[in-house]
Amino acid sequence: MNPTSTATVKLTDEIMKFTIEQAYDRVEELWLDHLAKLPTQSAFHTQWVKAMRKTGATDRVEELEALLIEDQLEKERWRPSVRVLLAVIPYYARSETLRPLFVRGLRGFYREVDQIGLFIDRAGLTNSASLVDGFKQVLEWVRLTPGQVFAHLDWGEGVVNQFDLDSGRIRIDFPRQPNKEMTIEGVRKYLRYIEPTHFLARRAREPDSLRKLAQTDPTGVIKQALSEQKEHQLKQAALKELLVPQVVEAADWNGWWGKAREELKIDPYIDFNASGGASTLIHLREQPRSFEAEIEEQFFAPDAGASIKAELIRQLARRPKGVDLQRELIGRMAADLERTWVLLGEDHPIGRLEVAYMLEDLAEAAPDAQVPSREAGAILEHFSDYDALVEIDHVDYGIRALGTLLERDGHAGCEQAAGLLARAPVKLAQAIWRALDREHHIDVAVAAVQELLDAPMSNVETYVWMVRAILDGSWGHLDDYFPASGVVVEILDQMEEWHQLLDSPAAPQRTKEVAKKLLSRTRTLLGANKCDAISRAVDGMNKDLVRRLRRSIQTHSALQASFKSQAERIILITRLDLAEEERALAKVDDHLCTELAYAQKAAELRDIKSVRIPKNSKVIELARMEGDLRENAGYQYAKEEQKMLLQTQASLTDLLSRAIVRRAGDIDTRRIGFGIQFRARNFKTDQEESFTILGRWEADGERNILSMQAPLATQFTGHKAGDSVLIEHPGGGSTPYQILEIQNALATGQWDAPSKGEESAGGGE
Repeated sequence: MNPTSTATVKLTDEIMKFTIEQAYDRVEELWLDHLAKLPTQSAFHTQWVKAMRKTGATDRVEELEALLIEDQLEKERWRPSVRVLLAVIPYYARSETLRPLFVRGLRGFYREVDQIGLFIDRAGLTNSASLVDGFKQVLEWVRLTPGQVFAHLDWGEGVVNQFDLDSGRIRIDFPRQPNKEMTIEGVRKYLRYIEPTHFLARRAREPDSLRKLAQTDPTGVIKQALSEQKEHQLKQAALKELLVPQVVEAADWNGWWGKAREELKIDPYIDFNASGGASTLIHLREQPRSFEAEIEEQFFAPDAGASIKAELIRQLARRPKGVDLQRELIGRMAADLERTWVLLGEDHPIGRLEVAYMLEDLAEAAPDAQVPSREAGAILEHFSDYDALVEIDHVDYGIRALGTLLERDGHAGCEQAAGLLARAPVKLAQAIWRALDREHHIDVAVAAVQELLDAPMSNVETYVWMVRAILDGSWGHLDDYFPASGVVVEILDQMEEWHQLLDSPAAPQRTKEVAKKLLSRTRTLLGANKCDAISRAVDGMNKDLVRRLRRSIQTHSALQASFKSQAERIILITRLDLAEEERALAKVDDHLCTELAYAQKAAELRDIKSVRIPKNSKVIELARMEGDLRENAGYQYAKEEQKMLLQTQASLTDLLSRAIVRRAGDIDTRRIGFGIQFRARNFKTDQEESFTILGRWEADGERNILSMQAPLATQFTGHKAGDSVLIEHPGGGSTPYQILEIQNALATGQWDAPSKGEESAGGGE
């Protein structure tokens, strides 16, 4: 126990002693003198409040607890303050002393919940409601806010995406019931709440972070899964069911489990029979096995290969302080390696090289033990072909051998090693890359990178590492050869191909598995750091290429809607030169229109409300008087017309309320946008064409009047006279244009509001 803990225990013991003795002045003195040192654990406060109430000192409890809570709140220690309050309020449920402190503590504790103020008010915590009952209500509502997780027996775990307190409706995304709408009562009755820290909640809410953890730390993910299970254990089959496909793709399971299984073998907190099948029990221990027992068990296991044994020897070298190795164990391990050396014979130089390295490492880990020596350098003297490095089972030994060979062969060795990049496991590839001099080996580096970029399915992990280094700017010296703009476009094209492979009945299953893995990894790459790769790509593109990339992303079959939305936002943030164009496009809801169009639509709405709807109502009433409505064609027709009129009325009312009228003086003729008439040369036909860009109400294809939301208009928008524009056609293909002249289309007066006489003639009231 540390000195701080000892002092706290002594303080609480004294407070309890004086409380029992009813020496309240001494209690108050200790409380005030040591306010910052008082414990905030619930158990102490529950015990103390009971003791004080038993002796009749109820008022002093509120006063003293309020002082402590106020101190915690001033320091913004929200959790401790709420913890103390929850221990006290069961005994003071309507305390007006504690009420404002409780409200303040809850606001701080749930500060990331947007509606917490509304919840507190509706629960009556700011008025006179019971603090206990009010908190229970707030807690229930907090658990219904976006990001919280619930489980259903058939639908799986779902994440709340919307909660409307006024209507009492909740929308939850379940794997087998997306965007499910429920009532609060339905949630209480049919769903089970899952605490945010629970593995199932994390799996539902943040699968991407668990996927990343599964790749970097398989045992870490497994331990998290086990920690939530009864008796902290699972069968292998149950573990697979828990992880696939949300955390590990089904196609990746065998490879991933193989790696995880090797790590589980040497993890001191895991009990696991690696030779068992799907029913094998995996158990998370509370206390680890002894270090030496763990090493011995795994090293002499029947299925322990060179890679496992090499790793165990490395564990010996990094053993915890105070662990003395038994000479007997080191001797048995050395004898086992010697037997392997003999059995391999001279025809297996790679295997013997690994044994030589293991003996070297074993001797270094246990310098006092008698470990025989086998010269790795002598074996490498006969290595003339660097291809053998890829065949070495333990990649760290491949890296060690690489260093020896490069020291021997110099620049010629670097060129040989560079040829392995496309085939090497990622750690070896990284070692090779570090050995390549940026100035002298640029040509071989470029060739190696291009080889892997051309055939990513041949070596997924190394491809992903290489692409990540290009996209995050780590290889700045290769920017001229592999700019982010070109690499991102190439990745998107390849992702389309991989996506098509998944649906191809002719593609082999193994190919589909690799394609699926590549899709998953490249999606992660492009989405990393809030789509930083997309930002880097568009930063180096001209506007036409950016527009093409945006359309490619938005129509891409292998990208999720959330990624598309994020990418679109990042593109607009990165390319501020497109802001004016995007502001025009963003007026879809507050749509622009001319005076004439507004007046015409307003007149149409008045006609519908004052003439056509009343007339239709009379027709319906007369039809009803004719008797059987089922056989009355006139009635059916009138009802259909009524439905159409009401829909049109609602639509026009909404659009007119959001319309923004533009006049000639509002138009900026420096660039193409709303209210502009322009001429452009079509280089395919060598003809001049004239276009006018207005709103949805004015659009007229026969007169080349485009709605500003039309695909053709959006591609011209933002350009100025003299600009060249490549127009992409929805059905495929493109046409190059050059902007010749820009004019104010509203200056002609033809789009001005009609005069009173014209308006009356047009059918007003």
